[in-house]
Amino acid sequence: MSAEDSTQALLTIENLEGGYGDIKILNGVNIKVPAQSIVTIVGPNGAGKSTILKGIYGIARVTGGAVTINKAGVITNVLETKPHNLSKIGIGYVPQIDNVFPALSIDENLDVGYLDFAGKTLEEMKEDIYQRYPDLAGRIKDRAGALSGGQRQMLAMARALMSAPDVLLLDEPSAGLAPALVDQLFDELVKINQSGVTILMVEQNARRALEISDYGYVLDMGRNRHEGEGRSLANDPEIVGIYFGKK
Repeated sequence: MSAEDSTQALLTIENLEGGYGDIKILNGVNIKVPAQSIVTIVGPNGAGKSTILKGIYGIARVTGGAVTINKAGVITNVLETKPHNLSKIGIGYVPQIDNVFPALSIDENLDVGYLDFAGKTLEEMKEDIYQRYPDLAGRIKDRAGALSGGQRQMLAMARALMSAPDVLLLDEPSAGLAPALVDQLFDELVKINQSGVTILMVEQNARRALEISDYGYVLDMGRNRHEGEGRSLANDPEIVGIYFGKK
């Protein structure tokens, strides 16, 4: 589906401006994320992709614009919600770095991510997670800091899912992963989406991310440059040549 196919997006970013300190990175970005979709933001380094997610979570400074989430007609101003309360309005976030608690065990990391309004008990949620991620199930007492890069990313997503988010924000989920694990990661994102979780993803692996996306946005210099169905963007020779590098 395209952003235009949904009369009301689940998550809407309008004219977002901001950056870090006095440095302005975002210059009026607009993104619509329909419910049940995968939407990917791509673009060259410095385009402002990750700054969008960091702005939502108060890590970057937002100086203008709006971010709203619409759940069953109830619209909430995301930017006026404290970062630690975003999970309570249905938003989960997996940052690129520092996305697990390395000194805690796998099981303890999942405990931290749980919210009691998720619709299931803590043990029920963990049972679901361990069925989804059997590699974690066999190591529940191991410290997260001892995990490989792929396992750590798996745990980061699992911890975010413990709050039963409506929309999951992912910042460069394939960063640092061995090539053999990248396809596995994107296959897992499709499964998460098929389970009912909407995904907004920032990703440097542009072609692969767009191939699994319903819709995509290409940013440049903190502005929208192109948008369209994910596969169409991934296969557009002009966009590929300018923004993603030659095949």
